[in-house]
Amino acid sequence: MEALRQIEARLSELSEPWIQEVLPDGFLVELRIRVHRPEPEILVRVDTDRGITLDECVKVHLHLRDKYESLDWLPENYGITVSSPGIGAPLRLRRQYYGQKGRFLAVRQKSGQWVRGRLLDVDDQGILIEGRHRPIAIAWDHIATAHVEVPYPRSNRKTS
Repeated sequence: MEALRQIEARLSELSEPWIQEVLPDGFLVELRIRVHRPEPEILVRVDTDRGITLDECVKVHLHLRDKYESLDWLPENYGITVSSPGIGAPLRLRRQYYGQKGRFLAVRQKSGQWVRGRLLDVDDQGILIEGRHRPIAIAWDHIATAHVEVPYPRSNRKTS
């Protein structure tokens, strides 16, 4: 398992600049290798500060496929999947928060307390969430996990 994590770390290190060769504002969010299939699969999550399109994911996929083929330490047969992190996926990098301003977040603090609300601001100290009565500042080192929540519109219809 440790060897797999080392390969993931090395691939992540190599992939970041390769992603930027075809997507200058792109960045690597996560790279994982799944080995429970007949052949290993490299899962690459990519984003930009403005979000990422399907066409951009395809460009990154084709470019990484060509680059990975030159690595003699990867197995001969493997799959590659490139995608956006997806709505509801944990925000793993501080950089991801900047692109989420104005969206609803669910933030679990290290104390275990959950805070939900619209992301108002992001800076070097942490984030500012719109609370019920006042904004709530949460320092980076107090955030355990956070993800974007899709607000569901409330229906005004009466049910019978």
